[in-house]
Amino acid sequence: MADSNTRPSVADTFTRLLRLNLTGGPRVVSREQLMEESEAHIARVARRASSIEQQIAAQILANPHDYRRWEVEHERLMTAVARPNRSAVQARALLSTAFSLVHRKALFEYLRGHAVRGTGRRELIAHFHGKRSYSLAIVAEHGNYLRGSASLICAEHVGTTMLAHQAFGASFRRYEQLYAEYFRSYCDSYLAPPATAEDDSDSMRSLLPHLKRDVLDVRARLLALPVAPPAGAKPRR
Repeated sequence: MADSNTRPSVADTFTRLLRLNLTGGPRVVSREQLMEESEAHIARVARRASSIEQQIAAQILANPHDYRRWEVEHERLMTAVARPNRSAVQARALLSTAFSLVHRKALFEYLRGHAVRGTGRRELIAHFHGKRSYSLAIVAEHGNYLRGSASLICAEHVGTTMLAHQAFGASFRRYEQLYAEYFRSYCDSYLAPPATAEDDSDSMRSLLPHLKRDVLDVRARLLALPVAPPAGAKPRR
């Protein structure tokens, strides 16, 4: 048993001071707090009226294996978010995580929303998955979509409550729409036949750098926003 009279080291004292959050700003949150809130929120969403979010949450909760896999992946994400010892840095880490989740689910959303079938579907899957089995790749993309969407639901909730950041809300919706437009144009141009004088596939491809620049510009602006919400704003729950 450790001696109760043992004095704390300088490192121990410094760590405690950091956790006290002497600046008076928002408190840092732990991985355990982030996971507890995420798991509670997914359960709440699953009980809501029918919506895409409700369907995603219900599917994750319905299968113990799927839920456990989501839990492991989400905990890894939340561990990275909780690692910084300043709440402002945690909130920006959460926003970066949310961006990556938007990207993660984009391929399945494109396949589902644009009814890509046959050779085109196989070509697109091969483009993103290389020589991996087509059927295994489709299953993997569906899983990525479900787990990524569930984590994004939680990240957006945390980003308006525990680690409030101005970027979450309408601004983040705009980023999602812009990225979906860029990704759709990328996939459409990849699947388009070689350009001829009569078609406009070349013009479609020429737009891609501009769309990509727009996505990067919006992302940079959102990351540069002050973390605290505007004065008088109330976090959504």
